[in-house]
Amino acid sequence: MQIKTDDLAYWFFRLNGFLSIVNFVVHTDRRGETGTDADVLGVRFPYRAELFERSMPDYREFTKITSRPYIAIAEVKRGLCNLNGPWTSPERRNIHRVLRAIGALPVEDVDFVAEKLYEQGCYKNANHFISLICLGENINPEVRNRYPLVPQILWSDIKSFIYQRFRNYRNVKSWHQHWDMSGHNLWNWFENSKDEQNFISGIELHS
Repeated sequence: MQIKTDDLAYWFFRLNGFLSIVNFVVHTDRRGETGTDADVLGVRFPYRAELFERSMPDYREFTKITSRPYIAIAEVKRGLCNLNGPWTSPERRNIHRVLRAIGALPVEDVDFVAEKLYEQGCYKNANHFISLICLGENINPEVRNRYPLVPQILWSDIKSFIYQRFRNYRNVKSWHQHWDMSGHNLWNWFENSKDEQNFISGIELHS
């Protein structure tokens, strides 16, 4: 099956309990000028649990944060994981704009938190955990060296997670009339795959 990278990323975050927006546009103060866009912007709350009994285990990276909301600014690539210039260039102030648009921080804290995100790629305090995240086919050594705390999540792991979620909770996830087309396509491919490796290898990504 074929699926857009942003759509697969959205479903990965959704199945992990994130309330997400795809292609979140960051505007500047000048008329008609766009700063950039976040491929996926999402928030996951710390006490998230799907089902009363046999609660669904989420991806290990997200369950590390247990006492505060996890705010994710995700950059999605078909190939090598990467962070575009808008997220690594402080002079462009795009992270400032995203933080203001989200509204999770007091205005007086935005400059300080944005500086930390530009420096480290993530920030935490008593009330929030905010992180840039890279999704792609392969680990990027340059990103790892510059931002060792920024998660780089590979498509193979994402596909495996989705397969396992569908397989382990088939009875629950089979009821999904309200899903969008990408969700239906993923489920149909799961149903027609003979095993996990077949599911993973049969998903073709495009931008």
